[in-house]
Amino acid sequence: MFKVSKSARPTDWTTKNYKDSVVVQQLKKDFHGKCYICEQKHFQNLNVEHFIPHLDDETLKLDWNNLYYACSRCNAIKNKFHNDMLDCCNPDHLVEEWINVYYTNPDDDVQVVNTCPTNNTYYTKAESSKELIFKSFNNANSGIQEISKEDLREKVIDVHNDFLKLRTKFLRKLDDWSDEKKIQKANDIKRRLQSHYTFSAVLRGYLEKDSRLKNALDDVEKLQQQESA
Repeated sequence: MFKVSKSARPTDWTTKNYKDSVVVQQLKKDFHGKCYICEQKHFQNLNVEHFIPHLDDETLKLDWNNLYYACSRCNAIKNKFHNDMLDCCNPDHLVEEWINVYYTNPDDDVQVVNTCPTNNTYYTKAESSKELIFKSFNNANSGIQEISKEDLREKVIDVHNDFLKLRTKFLRKLDDWSDEKKIQKANDIKRRLQSHYTFSAVLRGYLEKDSRLKNALDDVEKLQQQESA
């Protein structure tokens, strides 16, 4: 999951249609075009998802703060069954710290870990979020889910492989680059860990387990701090 700074309700949303173009375009901007659950971008089957299932409650159905940007796969898996999750739009819910995602191999389940302290008020919400995100990456309980899982996994593999290519070049060329070049290339890598980037949680999970890359980025960050001092 990733942090979202949601804008105020669009003043030009005057219909009673939560799929209104005004709504969808603003949600796309606020959520960086990413499904808030699996973090994929550029998906065709877009849903305006109700964070709290509306169950035909007109107020919940049209509440701007209850409308989220999601892919149809995640929305279908979430349905009405996951209604006590961490809220990526709530600054008190540290979704990028508490929900860790780890991709390893194409045929292995993507692993999701809840690191929220068990005595924290939001632990139960974090646990529910972990369970949903695990299902979103791994469920294949029907023919449709099998295909959507394949498509999602291929997108993860592409982003992961691109990140590994950056890593390889960064570590191989580090001794040859000028300080300015080192900082530029380190920032290219770190940009992919930020909320706006596709599968940022997957890439943060990878970096957590790559001590060589992590240490090299830390060294370059110290260099950058020295230069800016």
